[in-house]
Amino acid sequence: MKIDRLKTDLAKAREKAAEWQARVRDLEKQITEQENLEILQVVRGVAASPEELRGLLDMIRGAKMPPAGTARTFENMDKEEI
Repeated sequence: MKIDRLKTDLAKAREKAAEWQARVRDLEKQITEQENLEILQVVRGVAASPEELRGLLDMIRGAKMPPAGTARTFENMDKEEI
């Protein structure tokens, strides 16, 4: 019967959807881990004491707009800097 085939297709579709959702969660986790690793590498590359680094981060958080020419993103940085 057609209804039985539709129910079977629905069950298969739900199973695939669950697999894809698990894949999405795994990829999101991997992306977050890689972003965190990049951040740690940059922070460890800064020649500053923890107190100086904290002060710098507080200053950045407090600023509405960074001074012209000082804003840098990972895309703008050389691989050696990261």
